[in-house]
Amino acid sequence: MRILLATDGSLSAAAASRLAAGLHWPSGSVIDVVGVCDAHDEGLCPDSEEVAAAVGEAVAVLTKAGLIARRLVLTGRPATLIVDVASDFRAELVIVGSRGLGPLASMLLGSVSAEVVDHAPCPVLVVRDPEIRSVLVAVDGSGPARAAVDYLSSTRILAGRRVEVLSVAHGRTTVPPELMTTLPVAIGGADGLFREEREERERTEVHAALAADELRRSGHDTRWSISCGNAAHEIVTTANSLDASLIVMGSRGLTGISRVVLGSVARNVLLHTPASVLIVHEPLREDSPERRRAVRPARLPAAGR
Repeated sequence: MRILLATDGSLSAAAASRLAAGLHWPSGSVIDVVGVCDAHDEGLCPDSEEVAAAVGEAVAVLTKAGLIARRLVLTGRPATLIVDVASDFRAELVIVGSRGLGPLASMLLGSVSAEVVDHAPCPVLVVRDPEIRSVLVAVDGSGPARAAVDYLSSTRILAGRRVEVLSVAHGRTTVPPELMTTLPVAIGGADGLFREEREERERTEVHAALAADELRRSGHDTRWSISCGNAAHEIVTTANSLDASLIVMGSRGLTGISRVVLGSVARNVLLHTPASVLIVHEPLREDSPERRRAVRPARLPAAGR
């Protein structure tokens, strides 16, 4: 497996290195550690020597864990270069800290991390916690949600972690139970009024049960549940209640504009959860321009060990 770990010496980047060292990577996996010196932000970002030192520290953490790690230090625009390297190296996962050393340290998600999530050609793990105790997987039946489940099932990088699958039905304002018996027969009574809500709940249960079954077959200790309301709020709230240190979800759901890379639910979860988040994009079609760009031959020099 090919993994790209971006670092700049920040606390969240250090957490990303420690988390990467503790995951179950397939035999022969290679982690390319890249650090980028932003020449346009002098005084706000580390210089080349500091970036090189941060890369060296990350490589040391990974090699101590018995992993194959290579280093690469570049100068330029960080988000652009991280995405380019991920494409050129054909990375299967990009790992970034939630925010770097730039200004506005109080923000939960830095601009570089947000841009990498939007444009990387592969799943992106945004790290806030150096450990993964339990995992919440959010599903809704969309292509990206199915891709997220498939990714966990096939890579097995989270083997041994407890996994909770959550699917959220849209919230509705319903008639109080005491008034159900007074509903006119002409509108079908309570059964007619709540048919759509009941059908959506059934669909939600199916999404959760199927995803949990696939993860269970791949060896994960998995349970499933459903909730109702605002999807992002329910995902964050459920993760907090379960003390889940990682949320896994697709880049966008069934609603909204299909061409948007990151949907509003995924973005709101990224912005408001204290947990790490793994965002999985739906696989690109083999004949798409994006796919052709993602698999173009590597043009960067080979990284040193």
